[in-house]
Amino acid sequence: MDNEAVGGGSFSPDNTKLLVTSNRTGIYNMYTVSTIDGEFTPITASDSTSVFSVLYFSNDERMLFSADGNGDEINHLFLRDLDGSITDLTPNEGAKASFYGWTKDKKSLFYGSNKRDSKYFDVYKMSIDDFKSELVYQNNDGLNFSGISDDENFIALSKSLNTNDSDLFIYNIKTEKKTKVNDNLSANSAQAFSIDNSVFYYTTDDGAEFSYLMTYDLNTNEKKKVLEKSWDISGIAFTDNGTYMVVYVNEDGKNAIEVIDVASQKPIDLPDFEGKSIISIAFSNDETMMRLYAGGSNSPSDLYSYNLESKTFTKTY
Repeated sequence: MDNEAVGGGSFSPDNTKLLVTSNRTGIYNMYTVSTIDGEFTPITASDSTSVFSVLYFSNDERMLFSADGNGDEINHLFLRDLDGSITDLTPNEGAKASFYGWTKDKKSLFYGSNKRDSKYFDVYKMSIDDFKSELVYQNNDGLNFSGISDDENFIALSKSLNTNDSDLFIYNIKTEKKTKVNDNLSANSAQAFSIDNSVFYYTTDDGAEFSYLMTYDLNTNEKKKVLEKSWDISGIAFTDNGTYMVVYVNEDGKNAIEVIDVASQKPIDLPDFEGKSIISIAFSNDETMMRLYAGGSNSPSDLYSYNLESKTFTKTY
């Protein structure tokens, strides 16, 4: 298919495969791609409902994916088990569900659902042993979930004010207290909680032409500028163990990526794709492999796997 679109790329537990989504049949379905030779293997074969991969489970090859009911845009979260059987994990009729992330121990997942009130998405925690859910945050104010700390004590929430500006809040789960982070009307975006759960990272353009990176101390409420570039910092993310920080910068409409070694605070070398720019990066759970999309202004993006130890990469699509 000439206009095939491929997205996603979660590593299998042994790093030999990526779980992706492709519309190569005309309908989006879920595939695995070998990180060794790029071989595509179909996992689902829907001819009507689009199926979007979310990720592999961390300790086995169970898969999480999202799909709606034949175009009704009411997406649910589904489990594809090791035997190929499929289970709707969020079967509430008429309610949408979205994956929000894993707990630190990878034994539960967080997701958003509007099953309680169709206008608002609450935050739930689901055990992957028995797939029972518990309510973590009841969203009565129409705020947007923007992340949760590894110790599960804090939730980042956002509220859009207009086309450019938004407010950020930190919600303390234990005290049920909500604290506004930003002081002024500005473009604020939640990015990450630190691995030690001490600070919250966010970007803001408060008092500046371009967005820069700030930290908010969760104990003292102190705010500090920690990174600024000549263009907008559009996002940051930490790897699972906090070894690396990925920084995304919007350089005059072009996406530039830097991967910083947190211990040394120095950028690591990334592979050169001969004129193509790296536009997206994700790491394996053990931080030894990278999934990268690279492309140019006049060419579609290619998918690569990159071994950080051997410094070798494979084009998988």
